[in-house]
Amino acid sequence: MGGVSSAPQRALIAAIRGAIGEDQWFDRWGREEGAQPFFAIRGFDSEPWASLTFTGVRHSLALRLAGPVEKVEAAWDRIEALLVAADFALAGHFLADFAIGEKQGEIHPDGTMTLSVELEALTIAE
Repeated sequence: MGGVSSAPQRALIAAIRGAIGEDQWFDRWGREEGAQPFFAIRGFDSEPWASLTFTGVRHSLALRLAGPVEKVEAAWDRIEALLVAADFALAGHFLADFAIGEKQGEIHPDGTMTLSVELEALTIAE
């Protein structure tokens, strides 16, 4: 996956980070005792999209969480709930479609987990 370069990409990333960063659950989660999960947007690809009446961009994002199994699972459950319920405001575009794609988890012998999740979005130019 490539890097973030277009205005719709930057707006979508900012909206996702904002939804997570403004959630009070993550404030408490960050102050808990013990190792915290690592969360990162690991890749982002976009391609132009058009119908007969609209133009936009189809996006694919790769998220990665790593840490203790129960903390990663709790963090993902919260992130998923936030993303599914979100109505992202994107300057110059609107979010027409958002879906959670492939999800792969690997549990390691030390009790940690790596979770990779693909997100797909379609933004339409206003």
